[in-house]
Amino acid sequence: MNKFQLFVLLTLLLSSCRLIKINKAEGEAYFKVEIVQDGKVVKEKNGVLTLEKRPFVYQLTLYKVTGIDVSNSWGKYYFDYPADKNIYQCEDDRYFIDCRFVAVKTGNEDKYNENKDIYVGDGDYQFHWFYQEDSDWRRLDKGVKVENGVTYAQVTVENIYDLDKRDARDFSASEYAYPIEKINQDIYVVFAASQYETGMERPEELQREKFILTFE
Repeated sequence: MNKFQLFVLLTLLLSSCRLIKINKAEGEAYFKVEIVQDGKVVKEKNGVLTLEKRPFVYQLTLYKVTGIDVSNSWGKYYFDYPADKNIYQCEDDRYFIDCRFVAVKTGNEDKYNENKDIYVGDGDYQFHWFYQEDSDWRRLDKGVKVENGVTYAQVTVENIYDLDKRDARDFSASEYAYPIEKINQDIYVVFAASQYETGMERPEELQREKFILTFE
């Protein structure tokens, strides 16, 4: 390789590195979450989205991931996790004390969101909303679309499944599985995406979004 060829190669490598740094500095979006009610996107104000006590939709756009982790909760266990720390970090592989998104904690939900509900619980619960064409199961509504590598999906919410009340065993089924019209608490919502490569101790957090759903 002569000096000119070496110069060209180094220039290309430096340019590529510079582009990568610029993209990361600007912040790459791996997913987008919007709340839609009555066909309109609900605007966020100071991290809060105000909804009527009627059905709504989580509208998801997955740009560079096949799925995202989600916590819908009555409390702030996931919500208050520091922004400068990896929400996938976990130092306790046995009891998961002070651990948030850990794969083995992921719960099961009904196929294709047949019950049109979301599971709301404490720090013991998290879920994974994903789409893979070769899978015969998914949490998302039917009708997922993939265009130019971008996945568009929805999760319709007509009902609440209260995991805390169910686990307490002091409530009837109608008290922990009920229509959204009966909701009387805020929901603290956290979404996150990660990537894992062989040799990594924990997945790397790529993006996190959080907001509060309040109902009137």
